[in-house]
Order: sequence, then C-alpha cells, then structure tokens
Amino acid sequence: MKKLFSVDELYKLYEKYNSLYFDNKLPKPYEVTIEWSNRLSSSAGVCYRRAKIIRLSTAYHIKYPEEVGATLLHEMIHLKIKGHGHDFKRELRRIQSLGGKVYRYSKETAKAPRWKYSCKKCDAVIKKYKRYPKNIICGRCRGEFEEVYIGD
Repeated sequence: MKKLFSVDELYKLYEKYNSLYFDNKLPKPYEVTIEWSNRLSSSAGVCYRRAKIIRLSTAYHIKYPEEVGATLLHEMIHLKIKGHGHDFKRELRRIQSLGGKVYRYSKETAKAPRWKYSCKKCDAVIKKYKRYPKNIICGRCRGEFEEVYIGD
C-alpha cells in the first residue's frame, strides 16, 4: 500500500497554496479542519465551506497519490466559491495560469462502481458505488431503470 500524506503535511501544503494562489486570504490553517476520509466513494475530496472542513478520499489517493495537491487545491477553491459554476471555473483558470495543478474533475470515482442502472426506455446507463433507492426514474426520458449488481 502506498503511503498517504500525513495530516501535518496536508496542512503545510494548504499553507503553501494559500500563500501562492490565494494571497493568504483563505482561512488560516488552524481555522480549517483537513482530514482523510475512508467514506468518500464518488469523489476525490469534499469541502464543507461553512464548517471549514476539507476531506480527502483515502481510496482515491492511494490509487492516485500524485493527485493529493490538485485535490486539496480544488477543495481550497471551494472555501472561497460554492459549486462548480462560472466563478469556480474562472478561479480554476486563474490558478492554472499561475502554474497551479488543479482540475475541475478527478480522474475517476474514488471507488469502483458496484451497481449499474440501465434505462429501459432510452438505454442511458449510470454506474454507482452506492445502491440507489427503489423506483428511481431516468432524468432524460423519465423511463424506469433496471438495476444490476456488477461486483466489488
């Protein structure tokens, strides 16, 4: 198993990125909680803006340890900007223009999907790690989905 950054190393990286890309305008490191999460299955990281919590997926970063900085930087943008809309994209491009390695999307979901949902009407396919509730309908055509377990 590959070794993950320690939480102390994540805080040092946060401090470095706050200085390099945000002119130290984000919350101070002691005001933010940065932690690893074994529970994140669909994303590489998550940011809870109001609570000032950044969580990084252990599963994703064991697979892609070189992406830790990019994920942390992505989540740091969320301390400033909610969602992935126009303002987020503009901030992403600004940081990239300064040499920051940051992306809008991760390479893949943190954990491999275990469930496959196929629309019986339009053949749309959705793959998920967690099982959907019963009776979901297709967002494209309002058709019914067929559920298939595809494994661990």
